[in-house]
Amino acid sequence: MKTYLINPQLNWYKANLHCHTTISDGYYSPEQIKRIYQEHGYSVVAFTDHEVIIDHSDLCDEAFIAITATEYAINRPGPAHFRDVKVVHLNLFAKDVHQRFHPAAFSEMYDEKSQSIYGGKIEADGYHRSFTKESIQETIDRANKAGFLVQFNHPNWSLNSREDYIDLKGLWALEIYNTLCDIATGADYCPNIYEDMLREGHHLFCTMNDDNHNVDGEIEPSIGGFNMIGTTSLSYDNIMKALEDGNFYCSMGPVIKSLSYDKEKRMVYVECSPATNIMCTCHNRRFFETHGKDLECACFQLDELDTHFRITIKDKNGKYANTHAYFLEDF
Repeated sequence: MKTYLINPQLNWYKANLHCHTTISDGYYSPEQIKRIYQEHGYSVVAFTDHEVIIDHSDLCDEAFIAITATEYAINRPGPAHFRDVKVVHLNLFAKDVHQRFHPAAFSEMYDEKSQSIYGGKIEADGYHRSFTKESIQETIDRANKAGFLVQFNHPNWSLNSREDYIDLKGLWALEIYNTLCDIATGADYCPNIYEDMLREGHHLFCTMNDDNHNVDGEIEPSIGGFNMIGTTSLSYDNIMKALEDGNFYCSMGPVIKSLSYDKEKRMVYVECSPATNIMCTCHNRRFFETHGKDLECACFQLDELDTHFRITIKDKNGKYANTHAYFLEDF
């Protein structure tokens, strides 16, 4: 009997979970961002302005959900030029629209002389953040306790090495593609880092986002990575529950129409928009691929040693869609 993991009977809503506005260092106001993203087919935007939590529920309506969120920086003191500074950036997403956290003010995060963000700041509630494993872990723990989902952002752009992320507990997701960082570096699609975390036993999801600042008012280059969230109807609670439960996939373009798993047969079934490659990655070196022209479906046989699987779709334009890992023990 098949269990639907991406169920075509649900409503699927397009979401950007990393966005900046005039409240921090973005070009457009929250109201303008809502209009722009709705014009591009989005129903959900997480407003992750730096170091501030703002309730944007006034933007929510029957066709749009504004997620209460922030991007929280823990940066290593170092060279004067910010391009050389190793950082850890975390997105915090409030499960309750009115939830609060206490990061330092955005203006206080900048050194006046170098205009670079540094660690070692004192939070509004008296907490001292610093670029240590202990402080980063404590920040994640504090956010989880306060009712937030925590995402580890753009590890390549952040100059992260394995030691920066591999032991962290309590992460909800890893951002495996970031549109702005990809434009800036040409190399910010990182499913390999996600796979590394899976191999180390972490159970977390993966996302693709824009991190749009829209410098000089540019729109089109900033819209690339997105997430498709499946739920019965569009409400803040439904969207956050779907995200927390992993009822979503991420993409740069391809659409995954359905994904199901037959436990008795150990078979995975995929339907998607036209693709050149449909891939199933299991643990360690287990990898299957169906390739051709305008593929719209595939099935994969798992064996008794497989602990999890995830699906990757590639289209003719070189754009990818990814599911998170599904662990067979959960079935």
